Amino acid sequence: MIKNTLKTIALISVAVSSNAELVSMDESNLANISGQGGVYLSGEFSINKEGGPLWEDGTRPYYQLDGNGEPVVDNSISPDQCNNGVCGLRLAIKLNENSEGWYVIDDLSGGMSFEGLTLRTVNIKSAVDYDVWDDNTNDFQIVALDEEVLQIGLPGKVTFNDFKFKYAVANNGEFGVPLADGTAFKQTEIFGVELNGAITLQGNLLLFPVD
Repeated sequence: MIKNTLKTIALISVAVSSNAELVSMDESNLANISGQGGVYLSGEFSINKEGGPLWEDGTRPYYQLDGNGEPVVDNSISPDQCNNGVCGLRLAIKLNENSEGWYVIDDLSGGMSFEGLTLRTVNIKSAVDYDVWDDNTNDFQIVALDEEVLQIGLPGKVTFNDFKFKYAVANNGEFGVPLADGTAFKQTEIFGVELNGAITLQGNLLLFPVD
């Protein structure tokens, strides 16, 4: 019991002694101190790596409209077979209400990891003004700046693990579902991407503040 008490007193004495060494700084001393902050990020994420909940059996059926205009599975058409039994995520975008078609990122799945993505602010003295063309030099005009901008440093290494997607256009955002007037679903695939392995990136992305 006595030993424990002595240890406690000793620790308190050390803490008090350490605090006594702190010295307050006036404004003139603070003005001579400069620092730079930033963020270094590494991460990993996966998308529908095991298949999505809508198509757990690895197939995507086509539909037809019943008497009430509700979509039901059309068994007369063979379902779409997903690669390796894994159906990826589907993203469909319609540019405006009057557009007749959809731009689609389809069958998106796999994993991706990155290392060395950085975020920091830097002071930029000059940049290309893309709104001004110099007829004398036939090039974009270089303008003087003195701005703090956000600098996004590209990750030094990006690794892909069975990462894939297809770019397509379709007449409906929902896969296999006909239009309200009964027009059958139609999708045209433009290209597909499959990535495995690692790539190395260099460079920075600068984000400029605007008024």
